[in-house]
Amino acid sequence: MDQGSSNKGQPHESLYLVLPYLPLFELLAMAQTCKSFNDALSNDILPWLNIVVDDRLRGSRVTDEILMKITSKAIGRLRSLILVNCVNITDDGLQNVIVNNPGINKVWSLHHHVFLLTLNSFMSVLNILFQID
Repeated sequence: MDQGSSNKGQPHESLYLVLPYLPLFELLAMAQTCKSFNDALSNDILPWLNIVVDDRLRGSRVTDEILMKITSKAIGRLRSLILVNCVNITDDGLQNVIVNNPGINKVWSLHHHVFLLTLNSFMSVLNILFQID
């Protein structure tokens, strides 16, 4: 079946339904396989709105800079961020992600301690710590 030259090299539309369900490192690896997958991931914001970074198998290679690159793909619309064993992510790095994504409503980190914050509770903690009005 000839689909015409306009669709040549483009991923099937069903790919966009699957992307949001793929784990982060698989998305990043997929973007490196070919130009059409890279374009699909660059042009679709949905896979980047809820990010889970599980660094248990990566040897703690995710840094503040890498986290900012990953979360910037949400173009300021990140909704939730889950970090597992991301020992190289600093408080400042996490704060930068939150500042650049004002609509974020859930941050969860699992390393030495577990914490779950909604944006309102996070802002309450900041208000208490820094006496912000």
